[in-house]
Amino acid sequence: MTCPAARPFDVLFAGYFGFGNLGDELIARAAVDNLARLGIPRERLAILSNDPDGSASRFGIRAFNRWNPASVLGALGNSRALFFPGGGLFQDASSARSSVYYWSLIRAASLKRVPVCALAQSVGPLRGTLAKFLARDAMSVCGYVSVRDSASEDVLSSMNLRCDITPDPVLGFELPETVSRGGTALVNMRPWRGGIHAAPVVKAAGRMLACGMKIIYVAMAGEDASFMRKLQDAGEIPRHEILEPKDAEDFSEIAARAEAAVGMRLHFGVLSMLCGLKVILSPYDPKVRAFASEWNIGLLTESENNENFDIMLLLTNSRFGDKKKLTEARLRIAANFKKALGRLLGEDDEFEKTRRT
Repeated sequence: MTCPAARPFDVLFAGYFGFGNLGDELIARAAVDNLARLGIPRERLAILSNDPDGSASRFGIRAFNRWNPASVLGALGNSRALFFPGGGLFQDASSARSSVYYWSLIRAASLKRVPVCALAQSVGPLRGTLAKFLARDAMSVCGYVSVRDSASEDVLSSMNLRCDITPDPVLGFELPETVSRGGTALVNMRPWRGGIHAAPVVKAAGRMLACGMKIIYVAMAGEDASFMRKLQDAGEIPRHEILEPKDAEDFSEIAARAEAAVGMRLHFGVLSMLCGLKVILSPYDPKVRAFASEWNIGLLTESENNENFDIMLLLTNSRFGDKKKLTEARLRIAANFKKALGRLLGEDDEFEKTRRT
């Protein structure tokens, strides 16, 4: 077995990477950028990905096929630490497969004597006994854990596990704020449990159109675009252009055409807020509700989704303006990466020597 200090990679990243989900791709980019600022050269970073070639090109680091056991075990054996830099990896809202995969990865890292940390995680919902066991066992192996909301902290606390709370890494991006473009709103919908959770967004979009606003549909993943085209073909939403931003800067250019954003995806809300738009989200997932509560973002709820609901009034009160809080969040994100790195590698003299060269 290779001596940990002699392994070619300081950090191997793992998460839902290489699937074309913009939010997760930005989490990976934030992780690479933060560790680079801490002195880790890109050639000493690697990532497990569904699309290794695409990830290698996008982030400028080595990438390995997450589905190839030999490739995964080889990458672990050549890495000094395994980092999960963000996301909602341990949950069974759709199935327990995600939890099984990441638990297996963490256990394999443990066998390879590779320390593990999980940063800015959303934990849960965990409804089944298996998912709860996998989450608790995996998190107990981690040398450091932080979560991005108090609900996740409560889940881990119920398992007698400790963690820190840190903002989502994507909040660390600094994007130019849009100059208000009156009359245009970005709209995001995603498939989730038969589409029932998209209904409030569909109705909100209809009311905005009735008030004379224009709509631009924004897909944060390929499945979003397919879902919205399906709704268009069924006549459930009007036909307007569907745009698929490839990175934060691309999203910023789209946001420059609008003044408001209404949608479902967490990172659609995060990026819209960073661009200075008025934001309303549909709380289909606990992580979305937690983000909205933390940042004073408006929510579409069933009680508001009636004929007298004034979407324009909610939009008027939904622009985030606390720049000091955002600055503090960015400092906390950077500090969280530094703390995790220190916990796993900082006491190693060889790492310090590597970092300085």
